[in-house]
Amino acid sequence: MSDDNNLNSNPIYINTEGATSAKSGPLRLLGVAWVSDETGGDRDIVANDDFLLHDGAGGHRIIGKRALSAGDDLYITWPGGLMVNGTYVTTLNGGVCYIYLA
Repeated sequence: MSDDNNLNSNPIYINTEGATSAKSGPLRLLGVAWVSDETGGDRDIVANDDFLLHDGAGGHRIIGKRALSAGDDLYITWPGGLMVNGTYVTTLNGGVCYIYLA
């Protein structure tokens, strides 16, 4: 797996397993997507894969999910945005993450 993270785009694109520092805050999140890799890579979501996104400063959990089956994606939006102090993807067992900013 290549390290193709793009932390300066909008949406932020993360495909690296483990703790990935995305952005420092304050930030207004509009949405988060955790999906299987559609580029033909090896980052598909399978059963029991985990995804966890934390606030950067306080370590507060923003969103997380355990896949129940293959392709069990996560999409969430916050109308008006959710204010956070940075973002850190602390767990990314499979799939890729998109973080949409205002």
